[in-house]
Amino acid sequence: MFEKMRGGDDSALEFFMRQYMDLLYYRALAIVHDKMVAEDIVQEVFIRFWNKRKELPASPVVPAYLTHLVRNACLNHLEHDNVRRRHAENYRKQREQERDDPREWDAAEIEELRRRLDEFIQTLPEKCREVFLLACVEGARYQEVADRLHISVNTVKTQIKSAYSKLRKNFNGIDQELIIILLLSRYFS
Repeated sequence: MFEKMRGGDDSALEFFMRQYMDLLYYRALAIVHDKMVAEDIVQEVFIRFWNKRKELPASPVVPAYLTHLVRNACLNHLEHDNVRRRHAENYRKQREQERDDPREWDAAEIEELRRRLDEFIQTLPEKCREVFLLACVEGARYQEVADRLHISVNTVKTQIKSAYSKLRKNFNGIDQELIIILLLSRYFS
């Protein structure tokens, strides 16, 4: 069956999905303890499995290979979550320390930064801009963005990473803090 998949027969992928989807989902759920995240991880693993089918050894032990991919994806997700929590905690501590000397934003500063942010967004390459607006401004999930733009989830992640990298180069730390507030205010307004 694997050779059929290597040849591009998507019915072979469907076979593997039917055969191993539940096993992989429950393995992921046992690690991440979140149904939606487990589903996303398993889906991404099958996408990766399909995309890398020609690079794999001629006869991999498919269940072991897929289980290994799921385990690694789950561990990467947990590590990413831990990093995000640490950043949030550091940000919270920093904000507490700044309470003694809070930075006040006046309307002119906010409007100027909003104008600069809009200009920055317009300078992004078209696909990067579309992804950034959908994911970061409208708050769409990566899978939603991928489906709407007919691209892979990995492309969405790459485009967002690229946009944030450019954003960090164009704005200082204080401006970046306010940009997050502006993006959130767009999302919630």
